[in-house]
Amino acid sequence: LVVFNGEIAIRAEGRHSASGLIRDVNLDSELCPEVEWAWSVTMLQSGVNLHDREREDVGASLFLLFGDPGFSLAPNPVPTLRYVWSSHLIEGEQAEIGEVIDSPYMPGIVKSIVVEQGLSDRPGWTLERRNIRDDFERAFGRPPEEHVQAIALFSDNDQTREPVEAYYGWAIAHCKAGGGEPDAAYSWD
Repeated sequence: LVVFNGEIAIRAEGRHSASGLIRDVNLDSELCPEVEWAWSVTMLQSGVNLHDREREDVGASLFLLFGDPGFSLAPNPVPTLRYVWSSHLIEGEQAEIGEVIDSPYMPGIVKSIVVEQGLSDRPGWTLERRNIRDDFERAFGRPPEEHVQAIALFSDNDQTREPVEAYYGWAIAHCKAGGGEPDAAYSWD
């Protein structure tokens, strides 16, 4: 934990590795369809290709696991959205913001959505707000059948071995009241 731009943050620094933090949650995407978070990337790999196992690194990512992932002793692959901040390139061209990319490690299970690319020209926090239900349906071609049962923060440079540094701040889910309008926020800080 560090202070970054006046806020408590989780700092991730790549050391030729892949590292993440995971937390159990129970988030119904029908009642809480939007997720909002703050993050920043201050060093980013340049030789990344999210389609290629040999160059599949990200500066920062937020995983949402829809279903019980089981974890260490009995892992259970579940449909997973991964929002990524990357320098993703294909033959020298950057990916489109919003592009959905099937994981080369877990095809059909993990779908990455590019939400930021390159280093920001403004220092400090970048705020994201996504409709996870709509994103899931776009990525998997159907609505989610399970609640989000885990979230994970993940940065890596084990493939490219290029420097990476990211900061993760707060995150909340926006939930609806009985009438369908946003009413409350669920925080997993």
